[in-house]
Amino acid sequence: MATVWLTAAAAHAQQAAADGAATLPPVVVKAAPGAETSGYVARRSTAGAKTDTPLVETPQSVSVVTREQMDAQAAQTIDGAIRYVPGVTTQDNDIRFDQITARGFDLSNDTYLDGLRLMRTTWYATPRIDPYFLDRIDVVRGPVSVLYGQGSPGGAVLMTSKLPTAEAFHEVQAQFGNYNRFQGMFDLGGPVDENGTVLYRVTGLARDADTQTDHVREQRLAIAPSLTFRPDKSTSFTFLGSYQNDPQGGLFNPVPAAGTILPNRNGRISSHDYLGDPDRDRSKREQFSLGYLFEHAFNDSFKVRQNVRYLHQSLQFYQNSLFGSLAADQRTAGLFTNNNDEHLTNLSVDTQAEAKFDTGAVNHTALFGFDVQRVTNNVSRGFSLGTVDVFAPDYRNVAFVPDITKQYIRQTQYGVYAQDQLRYRGWTLTVGGRQDWARNENTVDGAQTRDQQHAFTWRAGLTYQFASGIAPYASFAKSFQPGAGTTFDGTPFQPTHGQQYEVGVKFQPRGWDALFSIAAFDLRQKNVQTTDDDHPGFTRQTGQIRARGFEAEARVNLTDSLKAIASYAYLNQRVISAGIGDPSAGKTPPTGAPSNMASAWLDYTLHRGDWRGLGFGAGARYIGPSWGDRANTFKVPSHLLVDAALHYDVRNWRFALNASNLFNREYIAYCNSEVQCYYGADRTVIGTVRYQW
Repeated sequence: MATVWLTAAAAHAQQAAADGAATLPPVVVKAAPGAETSGYVARRSTAGAKTDTPLVETPQSVSVVTREQMDAQAAQTIDGAIRYVPGVTTQDNDIRFDQITARGFDLSNDTYLDGLRLMRTTWYATPRIDPYFLDRIDVVRGPVSVLYGQGSPGGAVLMTSKLPTAEAFHEVQAQFGNYNRFQGMFDLGGPVDENGTVLYRVTGLARDADTQTDHVREQRLAIAPSLTFRPDKSTSFTFLGSYQNDPQGGLFNPVPAAGTILPNRNGRISSHDYLGDPDRDRSKREQFSLGYLFEHAFNDSFKVRQNVRYLHQSLQFYQNSLFGSLAADQRTAGLFTNNNDEHLTNLSVDTQAEAKFDTGAVNHTALFGFDVQRVTNNVSRGFSLGTVDVFAPDYRNVAFVPDITKQYIRQTQYGVYAQDQLRYRGWTLTVGGRQDWARNENTVDGAQTRDQQHAFTWRAGLTYQFASGIAPYASFAKSFQPGAGTTFDGTPFQPTHGQQYEVGVKFQPRGWDALFSIAAFDLRQKNVQTTDDDHPGFTRQTGQIRARGFEAEARVNLTDSLKAIASYAYLNQRVISAGIGDPSAGKTPPTGAPSNMASAWLDYTLHRGDWRGLGFGAGARYIGPSWGDRANTFKVPSHLLVDAALHYDVRNWRFALNASNLFNREYIAYCNSEVQCYYGADRTVIGTVRYQW
């Protein structure tokens, strides 16, 4: 295990001591390899290679959101925590689950916790993690299938839990905000015995809040205990558990383009209007997990690891009213309802062996692994029939049909992978390959379909690190996603394949606590499903999507007082082939990914004088226009959002006030079609009181 000094706390303590203030001693936290962060900057990561690797040696774009950044910006969701990452778009207003795209591709099934996938199916039971329970979030952009198996070519979001600490650490927090938001949290950790053989940590949270959407509430009660046993310096076993209960888990609220970003002669639909049935619609979610992280080093050259997690989620009483196309009067719409009762289970096991050895002047870090991922979901579904006036809804004549369909879904993946990182002087060559076998079973009202698929993926990347800290690189990587379902004639869908070429430069200047990066990429996905115009209601695999662009990011701790983040991303995404008559051919997919995005965040804290401990933060996020439908007939306007923070640290206390979307701009975050647009978050104000000892 590696020792991590929380440099911000240490700097505060040293300066305050110089000024004669009473302070706590610096906090020391033991962290797993690759978890080291300082302020807003991380130097190492396991996300891009599954080995403890410097970020400048990783031949792929990786951004790390640190715990300090999450605290400084008062992140309440994973969407909100990663909104300053280049090339990433988030909806930031759906409390049911995270909606994330990277480089124009959906990452809804590409989130990981402690290296293991949080798997979902095509319905609504989706594991969700509160950011308060995390130590960091690594966002890898581009294919990661070689290490993690099936996934989007856009990348993955890899979260790291708060783990037991070698030094005593305790905090309690209270937060309050607009929309009647009240939240209490605690985070306690430290050694159980004098020798530090047994370490513990327990983190908890309770939340009750309204939301910007009328009739939609948010409630959460969650706790995550963990225990680390270290019988010797070579062995570590960490047991992880969690329980989360969301009595009010949020509701979906799509709105039509006509009345939001397009004219509607009947008026405007605001971000507060809930268009569903407030008397019937509801959502209740319960989730728990058990698992462990095991590592044993036989010597300095060879070690083994195994990560295991079982997760179960029950999505009970989930009913959400949605609308179809608007009639000619622009107010009457057909109504349908997702009336689901779901029971989702995840089982993930990842076993790894890592060996370090030399062949002449070449140093090797070789990784071999075998993983198993299984997800099952028992679903009872109903629906509703009728039409509703969107501007004056009356649901009394809508016929609801509960539990009409029973469905059982089981998806299993086995994968074996190998990777070698070869280092010679300033050169690092990373090569890896993986073979996957995937099996899908789908049973609807007793009728079962099965299909089996397999795929081989590989990647290669070359980096050269100059003495100045400049590290140019080039890489190639492939991805795959199993296809679920069949064409009209019963032919099973083939896996969707992706591949990416990426070149870039990373710069970690000597003597600076900073990381700069720029990357250009060409990313393609084929076997994309497109509409089958000859057989309405069916799809076929004739599509191919191409995404090209570049991204730049700077993360800098300029001084012990000033920290900064800045990013820019450009994306050119096109459907370069589609089915005959498909209106998306030659167009930009309506993924919510704009051509241009930029963001910047600065935080300044005084460490001298009478106002020492006082700090200010400010940020801006520009999200350019994006297309709203497959035929590219209308655009979602651009928006510029401003965030701000004010905080004051004195002795053991921290007082903070955060405002996201400070000027309360009402905006549509993205659209999938002319009847499915989604409002972004209005102004959110959160006050925090924290005590640490």
